[in-house]
Amino acid sequence: ITKEGYFKKITPQSLRMSGAQKMKEGDEILLHLETTNKAELLLFTDRCQVYKGKAADFSDTKASVLGDYLPTKYGFDEGEKFVSAAVTLDYAGELLFIFENGKAARVPVSAYQTKTNRKKLQNAYSDRSPLVAVFQPGAGEEVVLASGSRRLILDPQMVSLKATRDTQGVQAMSLRKNAKVESAVPLTEGMFEDPKRYRPKSLPSAGAVLKQEDVAKQLTLGDASQP
Repeated sequence: ITKEGYFKKITPQSLRMSGAQKMKEGDEILLHLETTNKAELLLFTDRCQVYKGKAADFSDTKASVLGDYLPTKYGFDEGEKFVSAAVTLDYAGELLFIFENGKAARVPVSAYQTKTNRKKLQNAYSDRSPLVAVFQPGAGEEVVLASGSRRLILDPQMVSLKATRDTQGVQAMSLRKNAKVESAVPLTEGMFEDPKRYRPKSLPSAGAVLKQEDVAKQLTLGDASQP
């Protein structure tokens, strides 16, 4: 799934034989994982809605095509934009929502399970601030929040789990006036020279200004939020 909302389902054999993924200029891969046709898709939009689909809704394709455009495939409302996605087989686990105002919310995936085969749910997340990203963090996985030259490494377990989908969450990153969280990405090995510098002891936290040796690392990793 790409940031612009294109979806490709490719068999492992075809993926091994193919070359680079074809994408529109400026687009990039948002989510890449191996799963089965039984997987269910949760497609979050900028209207606080989530569209529900299945991997089985799509035909196998190749890396050399753009793929299916999700807003068209699922009939998004006019002007509605795709923001992020989650994939589940059994509605177990949790979702972590990061908002522009620095708040973070942790909600069980089961909150999106319905008895009937509903295609769209409203109030999928809080409408208090624009959504930056959605994650399905595994054990020990952390997320990096970026605001200007500051970075904050967030442990999802520091965010209280709430049963309601549209909880506004807790203040994770404290922001200066007119500042916002510009991006949120999974923490990867080698992203920082000294990750401890950016890990808060408690929330909220302003994070820390990028050290010079980390600036180059961020640019190398393609962090678009780097000032």
